[in-house]
Amino acid sequence: MLPQPAEPDWQLLAQQHEERAKRRRLLIGVGVGAGVLVLGGGAVAAVLLTRGGDPAPTSTASASASPGKGSPSPAPVSSAPLKPAVSANQLFGKAAFDLGGHNYVRKTVITDIPCWKASAFGLGDVLTANNCSQVMRATYFSGSTAITVGVAVFKSEAEARKTENAFKGQIQSLDGKDGVNKFCRNVACPTTHAVTGRYVYLTVAGPLNGSAGDQNPIARTAGQELATYFGEALAKDAGADKG
Repeated sequence: MLPQPAEPDWQLLAQQHEERAKRRRLLIGVGVGAGVLVLGGGAVAAVLLTRGGDPAPTSTASASASPGKGSPSPAPVSSAPLKPAVSANQLFGKAAFDLGGHNYVRKTVITDIPCWKASAFGLGDVLTANNCSQVMRATYFSGSTAITVGVAVFKSEAEARKTENAFKGQIQSLDGKDGVNKFCRNVACPTTHAVTGRYVYLTVAGPLNGSAGDQNPIARTAGQELATYFGEALAKDAGADKG
């Protein structure tokens, strides 16, 4: 009687099959990883060639360099307007003074922001276009004449010059406060305007009773005298600005 073949060790065969399967999976994984590394190396090499040898940015660096992806935006350049070298209360500090034999008494002072609030007949557009930061105004009485002096402040002398070159309209008379009745409103009155440093200074003058002053020699003289007086004061402050 022939001997019967031995029964296969099924458990051993199953273990060997499983080990071979694991080795195949491991080899496949290693091969894919190597391929990724090769591809990645090629991409880096391409970037290096196009950038002339500079290191390629990583994905993290790229994200941080893009606005809106978690990185802070560059700090904006400050555009805050420069303060004048003198305030309205300093510029118009004297309660009364004499000029050319005429006595001038200060009645009311104000600082207007934005500048167009102190303007009339289109001047506001010119002030705004040239970045006016504020207008300092004061009204003075001299006899039966009222005079408003205005000083428009700019960030630079160039902007003040542009305003002077494109000038139109006038400073608005400052009334309605401290016992000053309306004057030079909707009537013709003599005006002045000039520039020194980054300041444009202006006057409007007319009778206290609100009537027209364009033919009034006293009003014309008063406006010119105060323009000269404050122009000289501002010239000193303009020098202090530059210093």
